[in-house]
Formats: sequence, structure tokens, C-alpha cells
Amino acid sequence: MLWLAATVLWAQSQTDPRSLKLMGIALEGSIDSLQAPLAGAGFEAWGQSDDGEDYYYRGKFYGIRAKLLVSISTATRMVESACITVGHYSTKAMLERNFQYFLYKLQQDYGEFTKRDDAWYYMDDYGSVKVSVVTNDNSSRDIRVFYYPSAPFYKDALTMGLHGPVQEVVTENAVAEDQFLRFSQDGKLENPDLVNREYNRYGYLCRARMTEKQGYSDVAYSYDSQYRLVRRTLTNQSAGIRYVNEYTYNEQGEIMSQHQKVYDAKGECVMTINMRNAYLTRDDNGNWTSNSLSLSYWEKDSQSQQTTVLQKRVLEYWEE
Repeated sequence: MLWLAATVLWAQSQTDPRSLKLMGIALEGSIDSLQAPLAGAGFEAWGQSDDGEDYYYRGKFYGIRAKLLVSISTATRMVESACITVGHYSTKAMLERNFQYFLYKLQQDYGEFTKRDDAWYYMDDYGSVKVSVVTNDNSSRDIRVFYYPSAPFYKDALTMGLHGPVQEVVTENAVAEDQFLRFSQDGKLENPDLVNREYNRYGYLCRARMTEKQGYSDVAYSYDSQYRLVRRTLTNQSAGIRYVNEYTYNEQGEIMSQHQKVYDAKGECVMTINMRNAYLTRDDNGNWTSNSLSLSYWEKDSQSQQTTVLQKRVLEYWEE
């Protein structure tokens, strides 16, 4: 059975922990979905480029007036980068004072920056930030903070516990997931049986419909405050069956266990499957390549059974 991620609707204040942020605003999704968060942070729109690739805003960056340029893909209208400009500075003292102030605030939000070639850099799994000084034609100078998000927008792969630009996963002895999984370069699971998908502002699937041999299943999902999948429910009205999968995590954020229950049309539990992972090896991206899966299985009117399954898998990645 397919293992996929999605989410319930969050409050307006909810943000995505798996994204690069500008003052708490997730730099991902369509430019249209970014307008309200930017306005809420005090950035006022004042135009766009003739080719539709750049959107311009004015506001305050950590309390100081600044200009913001957001660049998008005209084909998808998805955000590709953002650049803050503060200036123009004519005196060295004011420039250096504000540069150190911005660097201090950014390091509070992100962590330590590394200096390289007269600029400061930060990088994590979701993107990079560059802080530098540029000289204008009139010899004045600007401080620029460039944000480049690199995480895929659709979080189907991420919420399956996968890291990096995963393209394909082939699993030996697959349990509770398909043997073959394939993802587009923007992180979406390629599965023609999963239709009517509805994703939220951050690329998490809210709901979908799974075509089955007997009718279809409506799929509903719940996440915790860190957008980790905690419950997935499939309801097949035609068959009168409901599947409930629940997930727990270890301190590293990896899926530690999965518990599945199957209910009949009367609401009686007719089957339970409990699975616990013990990851043995991982690749350079941190994805497990071998796993010892402890499994207990119970079906109505039958005795419980226990077994251990050794799983191996091979992963292919998109070129970054």
C-alpha cells in the first residue's frame, strides 16, 4: 500500500520548518501565496518587471528600510530567489555598522555564517543566504542579502523520510510502501492512481483520492507542529474498510515506528500491523539503505504473528 504524506489545514501563523525563510516567511510556493505573508510582515508591493520575472517590494528588514526583489519562474509562478537591498551608503562607518547589525540578526535566525571572498554565507538542506556589499556607479554602496531556496516545493519525498533531490527508490522486501517510488524534480510523487490532489501553501498534500480495484479511497492526513506525518487515513466507502496509519519519530526526526489498524464497516478493528525500524546503513544523503524491520501482525480470529524483515534499497537522485 502506498505511503504518502499530506496535512490537515493549519492556522495562518503556521510556517514550514523545511524551507528557507526571510524573517520567518517561507520562501516557497507561488508568488500569489507569498503576497499575504509579505504584507503581514510590512512589505508593500510597488511593481514588477516587464517580463513578469521580478516582483518589487518596500518594507523594513530587521527594522531598517529596505527594498525586496522576489524572482519567480514565469512558467510556474513559483518563487526562485529573493534579494534584500539596503542603501545607499556614502559613509564607511554607517555601512559597517549596519552590515554587522544585519549579520548579527541573521546569525541569530540561522546560525553561524562563513566568510568567503568578501561575503558571508550560510547553507543548509533548504537553501543558502549570502550577505555582501556592492558598489554603485556613483561610488555609494549597498548591503545585499541574497536568498536562494533549494528544497523541492512538493514535500511528498520529504515527508516519507527521504533527504535530498530523490528521483527514484527501489526497495527490497517493501512493507507499507510501494517497491518502486519515483519523484519529479520538484518533489512530487509520480503515481497515476493518486488523483484530485490538494496541496497547501507549503507543498504538503492536504487530501487526495486513491483509485482502487474496488472503487476508490479518500485519503486524509494529519501532521504535528513540525509537519511530520503522524496519521494517514484511507476510507473506502464501497468496500466498507478504513485504514489508519500512525507514525512516531526518533530524536533525529526519522520514522521510528508505524502502527496500522484496519476497521470494517461496523467500525470493528479486524487487523493490526505494528512495525519498528532499526536502520543499519545510510548513503551520503542520510537516507537509509538497509533496515531491520520488526513486525507484528494480528488478524481477527487468528493468533498474533511476529517476524523480522531485512530491507535493502537503492536510491537515485536528480542532479543539482
